[in-house]
Amino acid sequence: MAKINLLTIHWGRSYGAVMQTYATSKLLERNGHDVTVINVIHPRFRHFYKKIRSFLYFFMDCQFSCFKHRYFSKLTRKMYGLSLGKIPQADYVVIGSDQVWNRDITAPMEFSYFVDFNDDVKKISLSSSFGKSEWSESDDYTQKVKNYLSKFDAISVREDTGKGILKDVFLLDSTVLIDPTLAYADFNDLVLDNREKKQIYTFLFSNEQETKNIVKAISADLELPVFKHSKLSFYLKNGPRRWLTNIRNSSCVITDSFHGLAFSIIFKKQFFVLCADEKKFTRLRSLLMLLGLQERFIQSEKDYHQRKDTLYKVIDYVSVDDILHMEQNKYNRFIQQHIK
Repeated sequence: MAKINLLTIHWGRSYGAVMQTYATSKLLERNGHDVTVINVIHPRFRHFYKKIRSFLYFFMDCQFSCFKHRYFSKLTRKMYGLSLGKIPQADYVVIGSDQVWNRDITAPMEFSYFVDFNDDVKKISLSSSFGKSEWSESDDYTQKVKNYLSKFDAISVREDTGKGILKDVFLLDSTVLIDPTLAYADFNDLVLDNREKKQIYTFLFSNEQETKNIVKAISADLELPVFKHSKLSFYLKNGPRRWLTNIRNSSCVITDSFHGLAFSIIFKKQFFVLCADEKKFTRLRSLLMLLGLQERFIQSEKDYHQRKDTLYKVIDYVSVDDILHMEQNKYNRFIQQHIK
């Protein structure tokens, strides 16, 4: 059994970040290891509640905090930047999953996610993501990252594009692994109830009019209402477990989120994928292509109306599960090979 310090993104009100941290911990524990989550929070959240508008989210944040303390592996004390005195000794530092190598998200702590703070332990990247398809950083930053990555004992990434960046920019080999939520895929114990409802659940970042038009058209064609939170329940009953339950208990899901897509697949939902940001869409496209589900992507309102017959074809989850099973075995083999 190895002692592992897990450094990943789990701050804020991000359902995907919280669930991938939970899944990574569980996968490592399932393989016999002792896991501690490094509880580092982005410094922008330090004085978050000084703004009255932000204070409205206090109750939702409490739900996220309670989930972490109840369901995560051991947590260190909270820190707003790496503090070595708060981090226990370990045999390995594991980085990942999620966009841990996207400094648009992690700055000013970006080098911590390349393990710049400890040269005395083995370093493993577990399904990490750059969050983008191309590397466009400065030469100075690139050289620093190259130096840190060269000290890793094993590197796995979540997308083929990440493998390409590591090969072309950093001259490093890597393994492509699925997201840990899909590798773990055992979330039924977190679902609050199993009362399936004839409704559409939307989990969307885009607020564009075209997105709204597509949702309205799908709702009309399927003759299903779109689930909506009341203002009160949005703040008081919208924690990670409620989010999971909403996906699990809906007939259909419309999303432009990677983890919205991942959990639609885990719960075997009929779903439609939209694109909120083309630059960030690489990870959704990569997953859809891996599972042979690229026809579930709706490019535009016009595309929706032209391809209704294809879009409403029922997903063959027998075929999807066959691919997922192989990828789950690959994920566990990587852990067993590189963490002793």
